[in-house]
Amino acid sequence: MSEIIFSVIWFLVLAGILFVWLVRFLGETGILSSGNRLVIWCCSKKIAESREEKSRLKGREAFQVFGTALAIRIAVYIVGAAVCMLLSNYYSGRNGFSFTDFINSWNLWDSPHYIDLAKFGYQNCVENGQHLFLVFFPLYPVLIHIVHYLIGSYEVTAMLVSTLAFCVGSVFFYGVVKEEYNEEIAKRAFWLLSFFPFAFFFGGIMTESLFFCLLSAGFFCVKRHKWLAAGIVGMFCALCRVQGVLLLGVGLVEFFLCYPPGTMIRRREGKQFIKAFFKKGIFLFLTPIGNLIYFFINYQTEGDFFRFQVYQKEHWYHTTTWTSNCLKELVENALGAQNNMRLSIWYPEIILFVLAGILIIYALRRHPLKYTAFLLVYTMVNYSVTFLISGGRYMACALPMFIILAEWTQAKEKRYYLILTVFTLLFGLYLAGYLTGQQIM
Repeated sequence: MSEIIFSVIWFLVLAGILFVWLVRFLGETGILSSGNRLVIWCCSKKIAESREEKSRLKGREAFQVFGTALAIRIAVYIVGAAVCMLLSNYYSGRNGFSFTDFINSWNLWDSPHYIDLAKFGYQNCVENGQHLFLVFFPLYPVLIHIVHYLIGSYEVTAMLVSTLAFCVGSVFFYGVVKEEYNEEIAKRAFWLLSFFPFAFFFGGIMTESLFFCLLSAGFFCVKRHKWLAAGIVGMFCALCRVQGVLLLGVGLVEFFLCYPPGTMIRRREGKQFIKAFFKKGIFLFLTPIGNLIYFFINYQTEGDFFRFQVYQKEHWYHTTTWTSNCLKELVENALGAQNNMRLSIWYPEIILFVLAGILIIYALRRHPLKYTAFLLVYTMVNYSVTFLISGGRYMACALPMFIILAEWTQAKEKRYYLILTVFTLLFGLYLAGYLTGQQIM
């Protein structure tokens, strides 16, 4: 009975969110009249866009953000090394904490698989006679393979790629938030993202940094209506993680708001809309090419475009399911798992889902439609698999979550510093746990 009640509540909440979003979208694209009472209510708290020239990202600011992001990553590496030295028995210990120990401390969980893919490629990465690592997307290991010729060590190269990707991504992220809102919100969003409890993954041998970089660049291109650039960035983003294809939706939402079909048809500008779509908007459809390339790699390796799904199910225990089923499983695990799994995986994933839901509801009538749409779909995609064990890491790239939090705290300094303090304390706790081999992945 409780399961039915939960499913009904989930359905009603989701239906309400989708209804409000759709009404506002139809109103802003001119399909529904702006005088419609529902449209007026849905848009009544809308935040005005920043249109002043001074709001555009300047070169000096970009350099400062890059430098700050780099300083954060270096500081995290130093703190991580200190944690490892205090727990030296976990490492070689004979000659002190070496640079090799430092690199190995970050080479955990999925990281060795990315290194192997960079070294040998999909065809030559075989375990138990199977290409199990087809589940990993190709862009990150390809970049490691290319850059390693300049450095030598695959592991060092991987960490360098992640570090630089975070720094570049931070510039794009700060830039798009500043141009969409203002400088204060951009700064707060940047700091909240940088010290999100699972943001230490941005410096590890994982795809998080590269995905964050491409996602931020995609949002930036969409904001500036650089449709071709957005499509190209989207294609690479989809080559990094399956969720990268969501940039197509972000771009289409912005395009339809930039060229509102309802308004243009009423003004007898239907031909101009069609012309704009096929001259500009069509470039956004470059994004799914990244997914198609990944499917082709599966076919080239094992003769099956969707072979990765088999390995996800048989080896990693991931199958696609309804979000409500995923949440039910998380609650069951939280109530029945050992304490280390509760605190490191199940509780954080439940809390982050609830936080994302609250922020979506808060932002529905205030924030740009592309951000609420992305956060909703991105969260649901992440929480639509069985045995979800990396939800915290995935939500580190839920970029609108940090933007909405920053706006929510704009006039509330104590609220902002309280959240940032909690984030930072949890960041340190989970970083220490990760580097000492705890169930944080």
